[in-house]
Amino acid sequence: MNRPVLMQLGLRPLGNGDLVHASVVRAGHWVFGTGLRAVGADGLLDAGVLRAHAPLSPPPQAQREAAFVFDRMKDLLARAGSSLARVVRVDQYYTSPDSVDPYHVARKRAMAGQVAPSTSVILPGLLNTDALLDVQCLALADDSPHAIERVQPAGVGAPATSGYAPAVRAGDLVFVAGQLARDAGGGIAAEARVPDGQQWNGTRIRRETDYLIAQRLAPALEAAGSGLDLVVKAQVYLSHATDLPAFWQSWSAGFGSRIPPTTVVPVPHPAFGTREATIEVNLIAAHASARDRLRDIRCDLTLQGPDALAACVVDGLVFMGGLDAADAGGLASSARVHDTAPWFHSPAGAQMRVILDKAEVILRAAGSDLSRITRLLQFHRDLSGYHAAHAAAAARSGSPALPTTAVAVNPSLFVPGSVLIADIWAAA
Repeated sequence: MNRPVLMQLGLRPLGNGDLVHASVVRAGHWVFGTGLRAVGADGLLDAGVLRAHAPLSPPPQAQREAAFVFDRMKDLLARAGSSLARVVRVDQYYTSPDSVDPYHVARKRAMAGQVAPSTSVILPGLLNTDALLDVQCLALADDSPHAIERVQPAGVGAPATSGYAPAVRAGDLVFVAGQLARDAGGGIAAEARVPDGQQWNGTRIRRETDYLIAQRLAPALEAAGSGLDLVVKAQVYLSHATDLPAFWQSWSAGFGSRIPPTTVVPVPHPAFGTREATIEVNLIAAHASARDRLRDIRCDLTLQGPDALAACVVDGLVFMGGLDAADAGGLASSARVHDTAPWFHSPAGAQMRVILDKAEVILRAAGSDLSRITRLLQFHRDLSGYHAAHAAAAARSGSPALPTTAVAVNPSLFVPGSVLIADIWAAA
């Protein structure tokens, strides 16, 4: 079978050189940037950004990091045949809310005020302990025939300080920015709250989820020429891990018989722009014109949510939901480390191998394989497991270079004993 070769750019050895980070991957007319931090060729934070001799000199470090990241993003996108003007999605992980406003200053300047749909989450840790932010982007190549259309759905705005588009259409795909259950004033909408003074009258997470689906996500999709039945990928960040069962009840009810591939990540509270919010969701969907070309993939695997699709294939890309090392009985036996023999293997490495077993089944059904990974997001309970997880993924993919990043999240990863959730993107 003839398959376009993936182009990897911005390769950087990490640590002693046995791990290699691929900053950018081009697959067809899509360009993925993953794990973009303000680091030099040695993988360490750039000295000019860090300014160890004068760390408090203006502008703030987060703004210096962001300027560095966007300069590098601009260069790498150009080498891949794209540009900042063609970015259709940008995601940010920060270690502190204090970094967000300075980051926005640099981002708006770099993107000339035309910021793509954005998701921002506050997390406990990044791979560089002195870094304040980690950025992902997705762009269309300049030689793609598709135009990028910014969409402004009625009632689904974005904070003026951020300046991002709530949604864009790029050819066959629609991208919806991270949404919170907030009202026009930026607070949690009244319909998304349990009434004051009442201990039960609806569940907070269900109210927020129901409001998000009906008042934020569905209108954004409709305005962009899509719909809930065309969603191909959802990323969900929950700031209370124990909300997962109630969230999934509302989520599955909102989508009915076709629940899209969904990645659910537990994060500490508060994690979002609205302090009270307990959930943020972003979406990718097929445009209605691509309905006949959309292929849903179902597999007999234990996924994060029961009855969800394992993957969707459209426009040359495979969109999968989040994967962990669980089976029907909890953590898979091959991923367990025995209490009396804890040094024989790494929990993160063992669990990554189980995750890749699942991914291999899904990708095979989608007409792809592990060598076609375009992005691997790793959500760790403890980042000390990153090296083993990266090494396991590199061994299975057949290349030491991976388009990956890792962030620390809530210590509770839903399944007892789980240390890792992976969000894998691939080319068809």
